[in-house]
Amino acid sequence: MSKLPLSDPPKNVRQRQLADGTTRIWWEPAAAARRLGFTAVQLDATRLTWSVREAKKLNDELAQALKLGKREARVSSGGRTIEALIDNYTKSSAFKRRAEKTRSSYARQFALILKKWGQSAVGDFTKPVMHTWYEALLEETSEYTAIARLRHMSILFAHAELIGWRAEGSNPCSKLKMAVPKGRRRTATWAEFDALVAAARDLGLLSIQTAMTLSMYQGQRQTDTRLATCGAFSRQEVQLPGWNAPRERWVWRLQRSKRGNEGAMVLHDDAAPVIAHAIEAAKARLRAENPGRIITAEMIEDAPLLGDEQHGGAPYHGSKGEDRFQNRFTAVRDRAIAAARERGQTKFAEALAGLQFRDLRRTFGVNSRAGGASKDDTADVLGNTAATDQFLGDVYMAPSFETASRAVEAVRRPKEQGRKKA
Repeated sequence: MSKLPLSDPPKNVRQRQLADGTTRIWWEPAAAARRLGFTAVQLDATRLTWSVREAKKLNDELAQALKLGKREARVSSGGRTIEALIDNYTKSSAFKRRAEKTRSSYARQFALILKKWGQSAVGDFTKPVMHTWYEALLEETSEYTAIARLRHMSILFAHAELIGWRAEGSNPCSKLKMAVPKGRRRTATWAEFDALVAAARDLGLLSIQTAMTLSMYQGQRQTDTRLATCGAFSRQEVQLPGWNAPRERWVWRLQRSKRGNEGAMVLHDDAAPVIAHAIEAAKARLRAENPGRIITAEMIEDAPLLGDEQHGGAPYHGSKGEDRFQNRFTAVRDRAIAAARERGQTKFAEALAGLQFRDLRRTFGVNSRAGGASKDDTADVLGNTAATDQFLGDVYMAPSFETASRAVEAVRRPKEQGRKKA
């Protein structure tokens, strides 16, 4: 075993040699210090002088906090701390342009970063410090969590460069050679989808049946199905390549919540009657909510397509609406699992338990490609870069009505095999 770099480390400093031969150095507060708000701080094994100086500063802060019975705010680098950087970024136009769900996700990650590094100076971070933190997170949490935390830290440092708090090209989170976690591959079988639809009908949850149908047949995210309005759907005459004449079809036009890009496609023949029923249900809710009032076309256009049947028909808007949606889908899945167990289909029930709503969108991609759609056509429905980037990078791909509709039309349910005649 190699010799540890600090032969006489300051108080509270810990050292550990990692499997790859590098050394992790950190400042570890005792229980009394943690009660005052102190947390472990990663140091840098390649900058021993800085690490010793930083540890001594922390020990001085701790001594003062123990004396006063509380921790005072740490002032460093003219107030350019991680806490101040998070505050600056979340007030920026770049953050405000993000989708609501993305902002909420960022806020959760920033809260964890704040707890860890809040009072640390932005200019003190180096690539070795971030590498050490990444390795520590791998030990303490999971690969996915470690990568997510570092990616959000990288977003903050990129913003620090923009506002002049760090030199350009100095992002300490870049090129850390982090592992790339395997993406989820779960898809739904038609039998699983049918079981979920039957369960939704049993529970009287037309809203969940509609959302599942839009995801399975139209390939859209939960957020975009959950927030769809009646006005996004209309009957139009369309003519796709290969058709001899125009046909009247349902068309869905939307602006995707995640990337903000627009999409338009025909509704699959299996999806159209479900959506038509949902629109009629939305009109009925409007009439019930506005007794004696004339329901205008504008009111119908703006009306949410989905209403929570177990919450007075309320739309699934906001974080609470999203939670209710998840609860309703879970209830549908649980009902489908229970029904399968009653039929003695134990393995089917166990498999169904692992199915998530987001898997339906992935299933669309698989079914569309299996039906003969090209990668480009399928990507135009999904609204991402699936055709060119397997990890779906943030590169805009303009959707096309014809190509997206071809991908929707390519989805085919397998035909039931008839019994062979004797």
